[in-house]
Amino acid sequence: MTGTDGRPSPQAACAEWVAACAEAGWHAGQVVEQVSVHDALGRVSAAAARAHWPSPRFDCAAMDGIAIAAGPAGGGLADDGQVLLPASAFTWVDTGDPIPAGADTVVERERVELRADGALVTGPVTRGRHVRASGEDFRAGDLLIPAGRRLRPADLSAAAAAGYAALAVARQPLVAIIPTGDEIRPVGSVLGPGEFTDSNSVMLAARAAQSGAAPVVTAVQPDDPDILAAAVREAALTADLVLVIAGSSRGRGDCTAAVLEQVGSIAVQGVAVRPGHPVLLGHVKPARYGYVPPGGARAGRPAGAVPVIGVPGYPLAAAVIFELFAAPLLAQLQGSVVPDRARLQAVLDRDWASAPDVEDWIPVALTASDPGDPPGGLVLVASPSGGHGAGAISRLVRADAWWPVPIGQGRFAAGDRIEVLPISCRPSISHG
Repeated sequence: MTGTDGRPSPQAACAEWVAACAEAGWHAGQVVEQVSVHDALGRVSAAAARAHWPSPRFDCAAMDGIAIAAGPAGGGLADDGQVLLPASAFTWVDTGDPIPAGADTVVERERVELRADGALVTGPVTRGRHVRASGEDFRAGDLLIPAGRRLRPADLSAAAAAGYAALAVARQPLVAIIPTGDEIRPVGSVLGPGEFTDSNSVMLAARAAQSGAAPVVTAVQPDDPDILAAAVREAALTADLVLVIAGSSRGRGDCTAAVLEQVGSIAVQGVAVRPGHPVLLGHVKPARYGYVPPGGARAGRPAGAVPVIGVPGYPLAAAVIFELFAAPLLAQLQGSVVPDRARLQAVLDRDWASAPDVEDWIPVALTASDPGDPPGGLVLVASPSGGHGAGAISRLVRADAWWPVPIGQGRFAAGDRIEVLPISCRPSISHG
C-alpha cells in the first residue's frame, strides 16, 4: 500500500529497506554468548533452557513444625481434637528441610505444644500436608525458557533453581546514535539564542536500551557533509545499526541524504507516515573504506552492510520512526520471537478525524472505565492528543500508548474500537 503522494507505507518501506540491506551483504545472523544469570535481565535467550534437575530436588518441609507419619504409624491421630505424640514419632523441621525417612506430613509449629513426654498436636492432620514433593515445581528435563524470550526476573530465578549459572543469549546489538545540527548542544549546556538541547539522543538511546541493545551516542556533528560522512563511516565499523538524527528533510542545512549517498546507499526516502515522513532508510558498507577501528572490528558484528536510518529531528517523529524501523530490526538481530509489547483494544472517547493518506501515529492517554455492562467489566478508554505538532514531546509524556491509524482510515466516532500500542511495557492507566 502507498499514500496518496506515492510514498510507500511503513510496512512496504521496511521490507524494501531490509531487502536492500540484505542484497548489500547484511544479515541478521545471531551471535550467541554466555551471560551470568545475574546479568541476563532483558537479554534474549538464544537456546531453550531445560531443567538440569527437579525442583525441589527432594521432598522438603513447606512449614516450620514437626515431621510425622500421618495415620496409625504416627500415633493414631484423630480427625480433630488433640493427640500426644511420643518423642520417637516426630522430628522438628524448618521450612526447606528434607523430610526425614518414614515421615510424610508436617504439622505447623503453631499447632504443636512441646511437653516433657512428647508433643501435643491440636486439630486435624491431613496426610501429605505442608510437604513439597520432589519435582512438584518442575521435573528434570522440563522446558523452562524457550529460545527467543526476553528474559524476565522470574526466568532468571527459575534458571538458577534448575542448575544454570549462565544462560546462552543473543549478543546485544550496538546502536550508534549520531546527533547533528549546528544549533544542537549537548545535554547540560548553557543555551544561547537559537540553540537546542540534544534531547532526542536521550530518548533514542533509552528506547534502544529498552529494546535490548547497547546504545552509543556520538558527539553532536555539525551540518558539514564531510564531517558527518566520516562520523557515519566510523560508527558503521562497530555498530549493528546507525541512527543519524535530523537533516533528513530538504532544508538548506539538511545533508543526511547526500551523506548516505556518499558513504552507502539510500533504499527509501520518504514514507507515508505522520509524523516522520521524511525518514531515510539505507545502509553503509564499512569494508569499502578499508577502515580498521582501534582494537579491530567488533567481534560478532554481522559482516557486510550496516543498516542506517536518517531520523527526522522532531521528537514525536523520531519516536515513531524508532518503533516502525529500529525496534523490529533490533528484535530480529536478537532472535526475539515475542514482541516486547502487545497491542491493546480500546474505545475512543470522542469523534476523531485523521489524515487518511498516511499511517497516522497519534499519542493517546488510557483510562480504565467500568461501563456497568457486564457488571464489573472494565474497558480501556483512549483519549487522543491533538495539537502542537510533532515537536511537542509533552504530548508523548502525557500519553500511555500510540494509536497507529492505518492508511485510508480518516474518520472515527466516539465509541469506536481501536487498537493501541503501549508506549512502555507496563503503561500507567488511570481509573475513571
